[in-house]
Amino acid sequence: MDTLMKEIETMKLNSSHFDDILLSPCMESTQKSFAPQRTIGLERQCEEADFKEFKLIMNRNLSRVQSILNATVWNFPLKQNMRQRPTEMARLGIHLLLLFGEHSEENIWNTAESVFITKQIINLFCKLFECQSIPQFLSGHEILSNLLLTLRPKLLKDTWKTYPSAVASYRWILQEAEKPILFDHIKDVLPTALLLLDDYYPDNVVIGLECTYQIIQHSHMKKGFIDCGYAKVIYHALEMLSRQKEVRYIVPLYTCMASLLATMEHWDNTINLLEWTTRDDVLSILIDNIEFEQNIELRHAYMSSLPQLITNIGCAKWCEALVRVLTESCGHHTDLRTLKATLEAAKTFLLMFHLRMATHCAPLYTAFLKLHSDLTETPVFDRAIMQNLEDCICMLYQISPDVGCMVMNDDRIRSIFNSSLPVVSQDGDIKYFE
Repeated sequence: MDTLMKEIETMKLNSSHFDDILLSPCMESTQKSFAPQRTIGLERQCEEADFKEFKLIMNRNLSRVQSILNATVWNFPLKQNMRQRPTEMARLGIHLLLLFGEHSEENIWNTAESVFITKQIINLFCKLFECQSIPQFLSGHEILSNLLLTLRPKLLKDTWKTYPSAVASYRWILQEAEKPILFDHIKDVLPTALLLLDDYYPDNVVIGLECTYQIIQHSHMKKGFIDCGYAKVIYHALEMLSRQKEVRYIVPLYTCMASLLATMEHWDNTINLLEWTTRDDVLSILIDNIEFEQNIELRHAYMSSLPQLITNIGCAKWCEALVRVLTESCGHHTDLRTLKATLEAAKTFLLMFHLRMATHCAPLYTAFLKLHSDLTETPVFDRAIMQNLEDCICMLYQISPDVGCMVMNDDRIRSIFNSSLPVVSQDGDIKYFE
C-alpha cells in the first residue's frame, strides 16, 4: 500500500496513470471483496467453513479499497480527474454499494473487522460522490435501477441460494432506500422477497418478511400497488405462512398483514365492513391460534400481534371471541410476557370498541378483578403489568359506570383495591372510586 501512495504522490495526472493506478485497482479490489459463489453443499444451509479461504484475503482487499478512496478524496486533482469519467465512476459506485450491503453487518463470510472497514469506506464514498448519506445517493437518477440490474443475476430462482451475500446486499438496499422509491421498482425488488418467503429455511423466511415489510411500506396507499395485483400476490404468500408454527415468523408476518390490509381496504370501494372481509380471514386464523395454542412462545407471539389487527370498526363482529380469548388468557397467567401482551391487547380492544362493551363488561370485570387479586397476593416485578391492568379496570369503569359502581360498592371488591386507584373521566379529569 505504501508503494501505491508513493506512485500517487509522484505520478503525472494524465488519463493512463489515473486508470492504471487508481480506478482499475479500486474496481479490481472491490470485486475481489465480494463473497464468492457457493458451488457445493447447496442442500444445506451455508456455514462459515464455506468461506474459510475467502476470509483470509477479504480484509486485505477491503483495506486496499479504503486506501485508494482515501487518497482520492483528499487529493483535489485526483478527485477532479475521477469526476471527468462519469461512466467509470457510476460503475464503481454501483459495485461499492453492493459491497457495502454484503459487509453491512457481521456474517459467516466476513468478520467484525470487515464491518468496521466497510463503515470507513462508506464515509469516504459519501465524500467522493458528494452525498450526505447512502439513502440520498440511492435517490439519484437511475442509481437504484442500475444497482438492482447489476445485482439481479445473483438473485434469480436458480442462483440466489448460491449467493447468500447477495441476499444480504439486497436486504440492505431495501433498508437504505428512502420511501417511497421502492414502489417505482417493485417489479425488480418483489421477486426476490417472494423467493425468500417460499423457502424452507426459517432464516431466509425471516429475511423475506423483513424485505416484504419494506416493500409494503414503500407502497403504502399506492393505487398501482392494488391495480397491478402486487398486493394480492403478497397477501397470498403471507397467508400461506400464517399456518406455520414458527415463532420467529409470527410478529413480522402479522405486522406485514396489518400494513398490507390498510392499503387494500383503502382502495376497495366494494368493501362492506359488516360483511366478511379479508381482515376477517386473517383474524379468524389468528384468534384460533391464540385460543388453542399451548406453546408459551407461540402464544405470546400471537397475542402480541393482535392489537394492530383490531383497529377496524368491522372487527366488532369479533367482540365475543376477543372477550373469550382475553378473559381466558387473564385466567391462566403462567407467563408474564404473554400476560403483558394480553393486557396491551385488552386496552386496544376497550379503546376501539367502547360502545359495545356494555354487553361484555361482566366477564371482563370478573377476569380483571380476579387477576388483580392474584397479582396482589403474588407481586410481579414488572410494574407495567399492574399499570395496564389498572388501566383496563379504569377504562371499563368509564365505559359502563353504572355497572362499575355496582361492582365497586361490593365490599369484597372494594377490599381488593387501594383507595388511590384512579379512573380517567371523559373530560380528562381524574376521578376516584367512591
